[in-house]
Amino acid sequence: MREIITLALACGLTVTPALAAQQPVSMAVEIAAMRQVAASIPLGSRVKVQMQSGRRLTAMLLAVEADGIVVKRDARMPEPAVTIPFSELAQLQRDQKSGFTVAKAIGVGLAAGVGAILTIFAIAVSLD
Repeated sequence: MREIITLALACGLTVTPALAAQQPVSMAVEIAAMRQVAASIPLGSRVKVQMQSGRRLTAMLLAVEADGIVVKRDARMPEPAVTIPFSELAQLQRDQKSGFTVAKAIGVGLAAGVGAILTIFAIAVSLD
């Protein structure tokens, strides 16, 4: 029991100063950081945008301007491009479309089926 109390006290004394040293940054620093993030994303890329209001959208990055980004939302019905000021951005990241899609699943299934059929034919031919 004594060891647990000592460990908890040691953790509390080392973690508290580290958390207290963190200070929020000013809006100007945050806007400059968002501008750098936006400039590092290639134009024409799909991006995920989250606004300060909580609204989220997936769009194509068309331009990075001095005061914001110009994006065109991915939608079934064509929509005009919009400019989003850096002051309204909460998060901006490049959308990495990767993973297991339906087309990949169909391809894997077809390949497995063809392999199984060819194996059965090879076994049948070798038995004769």
